[in-house]
Amino acid sequence: MLVCGRCRNLGKPYEEEPTVRRALTKPITLPRTAQRKAPELPRGMEALDIAEDCAQQVRQRRMKLGLSQEDLAKRVREKLSVIQKIETGKITPDTKLCKELEHELKIKLLVPRKEASEFPKTAAPAEITLGDIIKIRDKSKSARED
Repeated sequence: MLVCGRCRNLGKPYEEEPTVRRALTKPITLPRTAQRKAPELPRGMEALDIAEDCAQQVRQRRMKLGLSQEDLAKRVREKLSVIQKIETGKITPDTKLCKELEHELKIKLLVPRKEASEFPKTAAPAEITLGDIIKIRDKSKSARED
């Protein structure tokens, strides 16, 4: 920090204390049981997805039961803002919260995952080239002139 001559005497210079680092002679390894593993999902959970109309289901069922958003939030031990965002569709709940909501509202939010083979196969879109863009623009210009 730069200060004038009069202010220089008001404080004392900052000096970092030297730290002593000790070099390790051999690397530390954790026992095999102490090493972290990726958390495993319970059986059957990996084959479930959250329903697309989750927000509508939660809102309709909550209103049918006569619960306020605040009451539902307390029952599932979650913040009111999270329940509001779920109902408006701004966020989708995680599987744990889905289970809580299913239990409290007695609805089904987790549905079996659809495999890729179940979806109808569609032809892959052809690549668009600069020539295609020019043709598209030419067509739009001729349409405007008509």
